[in-house]
Amino acid sequence: MMTAASEAQADDRSGTGRQADARVPTLLAFGDSNTWGYMPQIDPGPTRYSRYGPSIRWPMVLERSGRGRFRVVEHGICGLVGGLASGEARFEDGTSRAAIDHVRGVILANWPVDELVVMLGTNDLAYPSLSQPEVIAPKIAATVLAALETHRWLGGKSPGITLVSPIPLGRRVMELGIEEDALARSRLLAPALADQARLHGWRFLDAAAVGELDTVDGIHWDATHHYRFAGMLAPTFGELGRPR
Repeated sequence: MMTAASEAQADDRSGTGRQADARVPTLLAFGDSNTWGYMPQIDPGPTRYSRYGPSIRWPMVLERSGRGRFRVVEHGICGLVGGLASGEARFEDGTSRAAIDHVRGVILANWPVDELVVMLGTNDLAYPSLSQPEVIAPKIAATVLAALETHRWLGGKSPGITLVSPIPLGRRVMELGIEEDALARSRLLAPALADQARLHGWRFLDAAAVGELDTVDGIHWDATHHYRFAGMLAPTFGELGRPR
């Protein structure tokens, strides 16, 4: 039997636990290899992938800028395509390349999500059926809407959405066999995505503001791009996790 004193001690411990378990807001970063942290390279070598450490990858740099006020979950998949229909294309191991086949599960795994940052579109430019920005942008928006639908099904307040247009392709992509026309199309993606953001009432950011892609492959970001992009995002979430 618990005495009055032991019950009081238990209540104190329970209260302390509740304070310790106070929920920290979650920001989910969803995207492709430039969210994953792929290091620019021409010859990937036997490992196929080389990845920046957490001190460089923009989602983790953004998390550190919050000084514990929020946590960032990074979910980047190399080669992910924002505009593909479910099951339309697969990696060599059989995994779907369609973002819509991944985003619902990511929401299920990390619910509740307070803020969702989505940056897709670079890989879409390589698909003939998706190569035009006016085709790519609505399909990326459909992926975001799928995430919101799953979040609503689970319950709670819907996350804020930040739709990001990736940095346009650099000229060195042509050394990889990508046609010059893709460079021009990559520069038209930002206004198309901005239109989708306005249509749905989402925030929009153009990552081109952090600089051109002068890396060795013209696709993947260097450390400076990661740091600058995290700095670009930080003011957007300056109030996230602050007491109200």
